[in-house]
Amino acid sequence: MSRPIRVLQLRDSPWVDGPGRTILETAARIDRSRVDYTIAPLVPDDGATHPLVVAARERGLPVQPVTDTGPLAPLVERVTGLVDRLGIEILHSSEFRTNLVALRCRRRRPHLKLVSTAHGWIANELRGQVKTLLDRILLRRFDRVIFVSQATRRRVPHWWVPDARAQVIHNALMLESYGQAARQTPRRPPVPGRPVRLLSVGRLSKEKGFDLLLRAVAELVRDCPRIDLTIAGTGPEEAALRGLGAELSLTDRVRYAGYVTDMPALYAECDLVVQSSLTEGLPNVMLETAYLGLPVVATDVGGTREVIEHGVNGWLVRAGSAAALAAGIRRYLDDPAASIAMAARGRAHIEANFSIAARAARQTVVYEAVARSEQ
Repeated sequence: MSRPIRVLQLRDSPWVDGPGRTILETAARIDRSRVDYTIAPLVPDDGATHPLVVAARERGLPVQPVTDTGPLAPLVERVTGLVDRLGIEILHSSEFRTNLVALRCRRRRPHLKLVSTAHGWIANELRGQVKTLLDRILLRRFDRVIFVSQATRRRVPHWWVPDARAQVIHNALMLESYGQAARQTPRRPPVPGRPVRLLSVGRLSKEKGFDLLLRAVAELVRDCPRIDLTIAGTGPEEAALRGLGAELSLTDRVRYAGYVTDMPALYAECDLVVQSSLTEGLPNVMLETAYLGLPVVATDVGGTREVIEHGVNGWLVRAGSAAALAAGIRRYLDDPAASIAMAARGRAHIEANFSIAARAARQTVVYEAVARSEQ
């Protein structure tokens, strides 16, 4: 092509979380001679304090905040105006609201090609279940859908999104720079007399299963009293989790770290990472954990087993069970050295299969194929 393909990446979340980091790293690593990639976060105001906007600006990445005050029609009008001003050829969305916006924009500008990334779906109640179904139906109308794991791909029927319009591209890490200090920190079994430090990371919402993790810890401290748990993240369930922790007499054992900007530093302080989720797409926390050589116990949900191989570089347990989580954690407590040796194998797996540079290259190929295709 004579000039780069112009892509506008929409994002309806302020957080530099797994998907947010993937967008930032893609913008940093994509070949700009082939793709002119601009991030367009939906913001409630001017975006001056919006975490994703701030992170993009700090790194000198192309970012165009789009004011979103609630109603869909004016939002579509603003995005369409940005499409016209930048000469955008492909709109790339990544969740239900931006999928809706992208489809509405194509009504106004039929030349637009549409790509969506399916990170996975959360359905804690009826409203979430309806929204999940609608979002999966919307994907039928996109030119290409990128799934972050094989497990996520399996959740969308092939007759809705045929293989010709589907591509699995795993989440990835910036291997050259991510957590180098933590990566070089030797992993050793806990020193006798010091608490065993557990860490769990994620949005404080029902699908993350933190209530089950608290119950698992409560069971474990009966036999192993020196256990501490740090939970990193924010969300609507924090008050309920704190209340449950108090009921289980865990108030002094659980620390809520909130939104953490320097995750490698937090990883360096812990002994074992525990994922208690009931559902996942492909969790970036597992990529980070494996790359840093940390022992891990994780529920066998979504694309987790595409990163953590049971008994090889971590332990997978049944989801939805406090007893299963407790049993997995006991494996580490019974033989920390064996779990540390196992975790070391995870780093090689990440280096071979989850490089952000390789991911950006695969995403570029998707854009080029979509740009060439007939509407």
